[in-house]
Order: sequence, then structure tokens, then C-alpha cells
Amino acid sequence: MRTFGVLLTALAALPLATGQSQSPARIGVGILQVKLSLQEALETALKNNLEIEIERQNRAGVYQGIKAAQGAFDPSFRYAPTLTKSVTPTGSALQAADGRLVDRGFGNNLYLRQALPWYGTQLHLDFENSRLSTSNPFASLNPYQTSRMIVGFTQPLLRDRTIDQYRAQVKISRKQANISELDFKLKVIDIVTRVEQAYWDLVAIRQDSEVKRDAVDWAREQVSRNQRMIDSGTLAPVELSGAEAEMERRLDTYIAAVGTVTEAENALKLLLSPNRENELWGDEIVPVDEKTVQPPAVDDLKSAIDEAIQQRPELLSVLLRQQVNGVQKDLAANQVKPQLSLTGAYIANGLGGAVSTTSNPFSSAFSPVFDRLNLLSAAAGLPPVSAGSFGGLPPGLIGGYGTALSNLFGGNFPSVQAGINFDFNLRNRTAEANLAQSTISEKRLKLEQTRLEMGVATQVRNSMQAIETAKQRIVAAEASARAAQEKLDSETRLFQTGESTNFLVLTRQNEFSDSRTRAVVAHLDYNRAISRLEQALGRSLTAHQIKID
Repeated sequence: MRTFGVLLTALAALPLATGQSQSPARIGVGILQVKLSLQEALETALKNNLEIEIERQNRAGVYQGIKAAQGAFDPSFRYAPTLTKSVTPTGSALQAADGRLVDRGFGNNLYLRQALPWYGTQLHLDFENSRLSTSNPFASLNPYQTSRMIVGFTQPLLRDRTIDQYRAQVKISRKQANISELDFKLKVIDIVTRVEQAYWDLVAIRQDSEVKRDAVDWAREQVSRNQRMIDSGTLAPVELSGAEAEMERRLDTYIAAVGTVTEAENALKLLLSPNRENELWGDEIVPVDEKTVQPPAVDDLKSAIDEAIQQRPELLSVLLRQQVNGVQKDLAANQVKPQLSLTGAYIANGLGGAVSTTSNPFSSAFSPVFDRLNLLSAAAGLPPVSAGSFGGLPPGLIGGYGTALSNLFGGNFPSVQAGINFDFNLRNRTAEANLAQSTISEKRLKLEQTRLEMGVATQVRNSMQAIETAKQRIVAAEASARAAQEKLDSETRLFQTGESTNFLVLTRQNEFSDSRTRAVVAHLDYNRAISRLEQALGRSLTAHQIKID
């Protein structure tokens, strides 16, 4: 099928009949034609254009930036189990008779950190649990479990109270998302305008190639006419060379025009195709809309400029960038302040363990003395003497891990802590420099806004002037074409009756072709000016009923 298409393309490059212009070969263009209206071209571009798709992916990435910034306020959970065994040398027989104090422990700790999105408040919850055993003979509980829970907060009073880097980043990310929406809209407007321009370029270049083809046909007809007159003896043979030379010159111009058609077609296909394998690349695009379009309704120059300044995405983007800079300025001004924070915590403790079965060293050391004393007391009829003790443990501490938790949540051992932290930089040059840079950026953005407003006003002025100029040029060019055609028809009749020359006929043909070309260019400039005015006013999307999702 592809070979058949190539063959037909090659056959189409041959002259079909006498008096018709040769159609130059067009590389990569088959026999299939795609009739395309301007609205269809715009819809195809919005669906397939890679620049729009790239900008759409950029927009999606910016929204992920908001999610990433909000992650600073996600709770942070930490689980830290630990297992320890420590052997400590000691020179005290009261701690270890063999000089080795052995402690074994297991920790099971949980930590939770939460930053609130209001006023810079930081919350923390610590839940620490441990089981300890020791070779120390004086430990009354061995092994024993401890539990501790700390609920605390840190509240900034100066720096980081109204704004901090995390809240600032969330605000900036949301503004950047709005800027990304405007950038996406701006890209869509840019593609719409470029598709319009490319479409009208193709229309005009195809019309111009038809003008060039007609000029070749006229020249070929003049050559035939000269040959017949030479054969009849009414024209000198030397006139034939002039007509043939002019025909070849026009043929060269026509071939170049067809090449330009292919280039204009490729420029439009580049905007409409999603990839280089798309079928559209092998087809000939035939524009359906060839008439001059209607310009947008505009009351006067001042109202048009005011509308453009209100609607143009570039100016709205600058306003958002000013808001972003305002957030950065607020953050920089806040960081200049000293750090003053209020801290507070509630601490609950729990303890539980088994009573140690190891004998008291003091009691063991004096056991023989008390035994001898009690024997003597018994012989004398006196009551026995008991060894001294440190007293018994409270029942609420004897048990296991459940006892420790019961003490913890029962509020038996509460503690409350409050304090103020004050940090002061004698010279905070970083914060001062950031504040100065934000102030400079604020002035620069205002200047940029003024520059863009002037640029928008200039675009509106130039577009409106271009429309008015093109309208007058169309009237003049079409009148010139009508007059040139009348002159050509008259000169041709005079030549056939022997009252004119071959040179004048060819000259009148060139004049007529030039007038037609100027009319084509005037219509092209008119349509292009309308497209530019729609873009300048910010109406490119509404003019073609395009909605951005």
C-alpha cells in the first residue's frame, strides 16, 4: 500500500495534459488529503501537542510539591528497642563481692513528635519502658520494670510564632501551584496562537502557490499563442524565446512555492502530531477555512488595554510572584526576632518488680554475732535479739510490668515541668540579608509588572493598528487585482490583433500575479493580526470556546 502511494505521488509530479503546470514532487506527502478546519486543528493540537503535555506534567509535579510541604506536619513516630549488658569494675565489696557489678537491661521505647500548623506549636509524647536486673546485693527489687510517659509542648512566643519555614513553604507551594496553572494556561494560549498562525500561513502559501501555478499556465499559453502566430507568419520567431524564458522563470518560482507549502505544512503538523509516527505526517493538509475571520469586538483603545492588563496570564503570574515574595519577606522579618519559647511537660512514672532473694550483706556479716548473743540470752533467760532491717517495700511496688503500668496511669508518681527558653543572636546577618533580598525582590517585581503592562499595551496597540492597516491593504490589493486583470484581458486582445507586443502581455501577466499575491498577503496579515489581538487581550481561549481542565 505504501509503495502504491509512492507511485501515485510520483505520477502526480508529471504534467497531466498540455497547458497544465507540472506539479513538483513533495517529499513525505502521499495522495491522501486531510481536510482540516481551524477549530479542528486547535482541538487536535490541544489533544496531541507535546509542549502542552510537558507543561501538564510540570503542573502535576508542582501539586506534589504542596503535598511534600505539608509533610512537615505529619506525625513522626519512633520505636527504639534496646538490649544492654554492662559489666562495671568496682572496688566496693558492698556493690559486688567479686569486684564485678553486672547490670542487664531491656528497653522498649516509643516516641511521637507532632508539629501543628498553627502558631508554631510542637508537641511530643515519650513512652519509655525498661526491665533491669543487677548483681548489686542492695537492690530491693530485682529484677524490676520502670515506665515513664512524658507529654510536653514547645510554644514559640517571638520567632516562628506567626510564621516559620514549614508554614511558609506550604504557602509558597500553593502560590506556585497557582503560578503553574497560569503557566499552563499561557502555554495553551501560546499553542493556540501558533496553530492559528501556522494554519493561516498554510492557507496563504497554498493560495500563493496557486497564483504562481496560474502564472506558469499563462506563460505556457502565451508560448503556444506565439508559436501559432509564428506559424501563421504574423509574429517574428525571436518573440518565442522571450516567452519561453519567462515561462521557465515562472516555473522556477512555482516549484519554490510548492516547497514552501511543504515547509508550512510540516510546521503545522509539528504542532498537531503527538509523535513522528503519526499518520498525519504522510497526508496532505487541505485547510477548509480560507476566508478572512472577524476581529474581536473592542470598544476603544483604553478599554482594550485595561481588559488586557486584567486578563493576561503573565501579569497575573507577576502578582502571584509578588505574593510569594511577600511570604518570604514575612519569614525573613520573623527570623530577625530573638527566639523565645515556652515549654511545658507532664511526666508520669511507674515502677514494679520482684523482691530480691539475695541476702542482705549486713545481715549476713553479723549473723554469727547475733546467733552467739541469742545463745547467751537464752542461757540467761533473756529474750532473743533480732537483726536490724531496712523495713519492707510498699505493696504497690511489688509485681511485674503490669504493676509498673498501674503506677504510671494511676497518677501515683506525677511530675510537672515548665520553663522558658531564650536564644538571642548578637548579630544575625543571615536573617538580615534574607530580609534585604526580599525587599529588593519586591521592588524588582513591581518594576517587572510595570514593564509587562507597557509591553501588553504596546501589543494591543500594534495588533489593533495591524488589523486596521490590513483591512485597508485588502481593499487596495483587491482593487489592484481587478484592474490588473482588466488590463491583462485588454492587452491579450490587442496582442491577438497585432496591436500589442509579447513583452507587454507578459508584463501585464506579472502585474496581475503581483496584485493577487499582495491580496493573499494582505488577507494573511489580517488573520494573523486578529490572532495576535486575541492573544494580546487574553481572549484566545474564549474566542475558540476552549476550557482548561
